Amino acid sequence: MLDAVGDMLIFAAVARAGSLTRAGQALALPKSTISRRLAALEERLGSRLVVRSTRKLLLTEAGEAFLERCQRVADDVDDALTFANELSDEPRGTLRITMVPDLGPLVLAEAIARFSERYPRLSIELDESGRYVDLDAERFDVALRAGVLTDSSLVARRFVSLASGVFASPAYLATVPLPRSPDDLAQLRFVVLGGRTRFDRITLHDGEHSATVSLASALAVNTSGMQRALALAGAGAMVYPLRMAEDAVAKGQLVRVLPSFRTDPTPIWLVTPTRRLLPRKTMLLIDHLLAEAATTCRE
Repeated sequence: MLDAVGDMLIFAAVARAGSLTRAGQALALPKSTISRRLAALEERLGSRLVVRSTRKLLLTEAGEAFLERCQRVADDVDDALTFANELSDEPRGTLRITMVPDLGPLVLAEAIARFSERYPRLSIELDESGRYVDLDAERFDVALRAGVLTDSSLVARRFVSLASGVFASPAYLATVPLPRSPDDLAQLRFVVLGGRTRFDRITLHDGEHSATVSLASALAVNTSGMQRALALAGAGAMVYPLRMAEDAVAKGQLVRVLPSFRTDPTPIWLVTPTRRLLPRKTMLLIDHLLAEAATTCRE
């Protein structure tokens, strides 16, 4: 069993290096040992994995398919060694986090500041991107994602939930009849959040009543920051997280329409790649964020 795992790691190193010589240098093993172990692996599998030439080494079709599995083993071994090295030491390295634009300042900034102060040897990279990031391919440790998750290959933990309400600027509301019920929202123009999912139909409730309303879209945008800016400029009403609108309401820049009505809370998830053993730095971050959310992020 151990020999088989070792041969898989050697094959992964050969595929990465592109030659037996360079793989031997990377693993500190003689080229003859690399060649012998690779041949033994091919014999065990009953299939040719590589085609050797004088200039380069090419993977066969079977080699390409087998490499995916070997690379997973190599990644797991790297993670395990990293985890073991970190157990008796202060965590260090880089944590890469990607998130929905404009979400970080609301639910993440203060928690990340405290985490960074607690673990000063960790470097943290925050990516606010509207695109759907491939965590494995782009080597991100954690993603913050909202709503329904469709990728079953990832591991998700509920972080916080955000309920939304309807908001508009005083200038815009001066031009339309003030809504008295959810049905009246059909008379308003809305700045809607588009992108991968278009939010132009909402369900509102006040504890006793609920209503599903189609929104007349004046503008569709793909970031909540632009949605907010257009609503503040009087372009229309918007459905917006209650916490994210608090400051503008307090300053009189926005008015909450139908203040007793809100949407069901949208879950925000902490998402990680599917790995049996996460690096300790990632586990520490997740535990810290969940603890912060439990005490400071109640809707």
